Amino acid sequence: MKKLILTYLIVLSVLTVAAVLSLRMAWPEQYPSLLFIIPLFYAVMLGVMVWLKRSNERKGKDRSLFFLTYRVVKILLAIVLLLVYFTAVGTQLLPFAVIFMIYYLCLSAVETVLFMKGEKKS
Repeated sequence: MKKLILTYLIVLSVLTVAAVLSLRMAWPEQYPSLLFIIPLFYAVMLGVMVWLKRSNERKGKDRSLFFLTYRVVKILLAIVLLLVYFTAVGTQLLPFAVIFMIYYLCLSAVETVLFMKGEKKS
């Protein structure tokens, strides 16, 4: 689990730096004012993942239940965040959504690879 957390945080940091630099340098007019919400959301999702994993292990349930639960919670919270952002802010919707989706896909790929490696070991 420590390797997953460390890798997740490294990828999250790299994505954040890349998004900020590319938007500030290449498309400053497309920079969403609340871009910091995206890495904050995924940092919270890391905490949710750890909480769900510990909760699942304490109850002695199968690991596949954790994977399913985490994916459902993640997609639901992502949809809620996007809906709240779109209704509350109303500006820079496309850049925010594209950057959010890039984060989502990259971090989901990292999670999937590390979850699969964990399953092979156990």
